[in-house]
Amino acid sequence: MIVIKNAKILTVTNGEIDNGTVLVENGKIVAVGQNVPIPESAEVVDAAGKYLVPGFIDCHCHVGIVPEEVDWEYSDVNETTDPVTGHLRAIDGIDFSDRGFADAIDGGVTALLIHPGSANVIGGTDIAVKSWGPSVEDRILRNPAGMKMAWTAGGRRASRQGKNQPYPTTRMGVAAILRQYLFEAREYLKKKEAGQEFPAKSVSQLMTLEALAMVLKREIPARIHSMTPRDFQAIIRLQDEFGFDFTIEHGDEAHLIAPELAKRGIGVVYGPFLGDRWVPMFPNSNPQAAKILAESGVLVAFQTDHPVISIRDLRLQAAICVKHGLNPDDALKMLTINAAKIMGLDKRIGSIEVGKDADFTIFSDHPLLVKARVEQVYINGIKVK
Repeated sequence: MIVIKNAKILTVTNGEIDNGTVLVENGKIVAVGQNVPIPESAEVVDAAGKYLVPGFIDCHCHVGIVPEEVDWEYSDVNETTDPVTGHLRAIDGIDFSDRGFADAIDGGVTALLIHPGSANVIGGTDIAVKSWGPSVEDRILRNPAGMKMAWTAGGRRASRQGKNQPYPTTRMGVAAILRQYLFEAREYLKKKEAGQEFPAKSVSQLMTLEALAMVLKREIPARIHSMTPRDFQAIIRLQDEFGFDFTIEHGDEAHLIAPELAKRGIGVVYGPFLGDRWVPMFPNSNPQAAKILAESGVLVAFQTDHPVISIRDLRLQAAICVKHGLNPDDALKMLTINAAKIMGLDKRIGSIEVGKDADFTIFSDHPLLVKARVEQVYINGIKVK
């Protein structure tokens, strides 16, 4: 049993607690408050003058699947043999000893969603894991956690030319491929439910359709690399046609249609972001985008796209947006409970509440201040930093 006492606790969901205490037992939070009885047998950590916050969550990264020691082209993140590789699983390409996981802990990031890359229209299933655990199995939070798809330039870049890889060169082509496979997945489901066999051309096609069936049944969302309103509007047409949930991944210009996204309950995993108009092809990118989205009622989380930006700097995304008008409480939610909701894991992580996993960080100061240092990190009640 571990007790953290005298901390300023930012619970995220139930306000702030001055001189608060968190009691941890068997990896779970069992008590939170100002007047929590401390058992004599407990290990006590005095956090006077410090901030205790939920472990941060990176909703979009490539830790372990893009090894730190090599360039992207030598990594396992993109399987470029076909525009549709829905039968792939991110977990099969992840090096769980990669030092990116240590970087996550250094930044107070205790959970992350690891995606395949964006070189495919349908890229494969992603996985939600913790930054540390005694075994790979112990670290898995949700697998699969979603189906990675890509809508924009990531899959159509000039580097694809001359590689004999069939790939759409327009957004129309991307939409057509996705519509084809969603149609086939719908037919596959109908036959499966009727006890009939679907005439699959290959095992890989069958596995892709089985994974897409999970999307159509809303068991997992599609997580779609997309940037501009013309991307989002095409995806929304497909959503209306086939019925599935999706999140916008990156969303540089998502704020331009914020009311529509809010009405539909479409979440945005925003970033990586370190400055105004950081990608010239998206001139409407805006450091106030997170603020606009939040004020419109859109569920927003931040991402680093690690190693594009180091995962240890996830909180800097929030700090920059606060500088540009984002409410600090909203920013903290985007780093924690919002991300947990987008991952479908808000009953386990994302806030300091009784019954949730004991994943939290002790900061020297408010975590949205750049000068604040990560002093201690706990995952499942075990100190990992």
